[in-house]
Amino acid sequence: MMKTYKKRNKIVLALFGEKNAVRRILMIGMLVTATQPLAALSQTANDHTIRNNNNQASIGSGKTSTRQSTPIAQQQLTPLVDYHTHLWSLNANSQVVDPLLPAVELPEDLKRLLVERERLGKEKNPTVLAPLYTSDALVLDAMAPRWIRGVSAIEFVAYDLGNFPLIPQAYQVNGSEGYIVGTYARTKNAIVSHVSNFSLFIRKGTDGKWRIAVETYTLKGPPVPKAATAEQLVAQLDAAGIKRAVVLSTAYWFGGASSGKPEEEYAKVRAENEWFAEQVGRYPTRLVGFCSFNPLKDYALRELDRCTKNPNLKGLKLHFGNSRVDVLDRQHIEKIREVFRAANDKRFPIAVHLWTGGKYGREHSEKFLSQIVSAAPEIPIQIAHLAAAGPGYHSDDALEVYANAATAGNPLMKNLYFDVATIVTEDTSATGLELVAKRLRQLGMQRILLASDYAPGYENPAPKDAWEAFRRLPLTGEEFRIIAGNVVPSMR
Repeated sequence: MMKTYKKRNKIVLALFGEKNAVRRILMIGMLVTATQPLAALSQTANDHTIRNNNNQASIGSGKTSTRQSTPIAQQQLTPLVDYHTHLWSLNANSQVVDPLLPAVELPEDLKRLLVERERLGKEKNPTVLAPLYTSDALVLDAMAPRWIRGVSAIEFVAYDLGNFPLIPQAYQVNGSEGYIVGTYARTKNAIVSHVSNFSLFIRKGTDGKWRIAVETYTLKGPPVPKAATAEQLVAQLDAAGIKRAVVLSTAYWFGGASSGKPEEEYAKVRAENEWFAEQVGRYPTRLVGFCSFNPLKDYALRELDRCTKNPNLKGLKLHFGNSRVDVLDRQHIEKIREVFRAANDKRFPIAVHLWTGGKYGREHSEKFLSQIVSAAPEIPIQIAHLAAAGPGYHSDDALEVYANAATAGNPLMKNLYFDVATIVTEDTSATGLELVAKRLRQLGMQRILLASDYAPGYENPAPKDAWEAFRRLPLTGEEFRIIAGNVVPSMR
């Protein structure tokens, strides 16, 4: 909840008048403080040391705690590495973010209503705004959230809602009723940003004038494609006191089901991996880059070979869900084994997102462990999201396969690691926390990797917030120290 609240404050300051916004923030802040547990603080730890080649870590000196960590202990402990972060180019992000609806030209009478709404809104005077609204107008206060009616609604618009330009993106009129929807916009240094969405339900009076009967808005604007850059990521690592990060390319986005001609698709995959490599190469002591592609494609081995020759790329990211991989399909297994064998031969570590949705579970884990892992016996294999997907923990039957294999000493588990990206959130129940802690202990703490799944500008928690959420687990101080200090061979 705290992460959402922080985001919302920025939106409030953008959308609402500053005086009223500050008052609202202070009031909500007091409520949050009264009802939420204090978030654990994590600061840079200077006493991490790598103990041995089995990736275990020790803390400089002092007695080992056998009790669950306290806020004081949490202040003294920071992970060395965030093992699951992302960067992407503008082109890549455009693959997964729907474009904004274009602005539309309104009929003159509707255009006049929007122009007046914007112009009179600047005066912050309910009296001058009132003629634009019906006497029983409803306005949504999305912060509360609550509906406000009549005079109070118009006062809310005048004093709190702000006066950004309204860009219409769709409208419809049916007799004396209709609607206009679009975005509130802001222009700074010739750059237009869409800070919120709005909906106006309108009604025509007996005098022939359109008036606003209902007005709603959203607490944030629509998503727009943006690049996520190395500079932005390193700034978040610095804020968390985290030294390094494994950064995963999203070039596999271009390898979806409807990607066009194969050579054009491969050109886009190659270009994304090249952009990505240049980005991580700006911070060679901080960022470790993993290229990516769809392993079922004919160009997969070609791109793997090319990636291994780039000094800025140290591993491979595979996303079975996005690439439509079915480990219950024999032909898919053979293609995946080819990629794993080639990566093993080139000593190129692999991070893999196994979860595919649908009926994914135990059978998929058994196939992956028994038929695919063996193709790459000499390299670290990082299984993302504890063999599931975030946010939250939801595929226990899939993870249990690996937990039981670790407990039984299965040799195929030798080089398997498990990242916890977005598995533990601020909303994870006490029962869920206990179950995750149980599985981590079965797997062995030396296999567990702190991870955020963070990408600059995306909604996942920043590294600092991800670590704070992870500290909710009922683990001992020593167990947290092991996880915070784990360093797999790919990071050495």
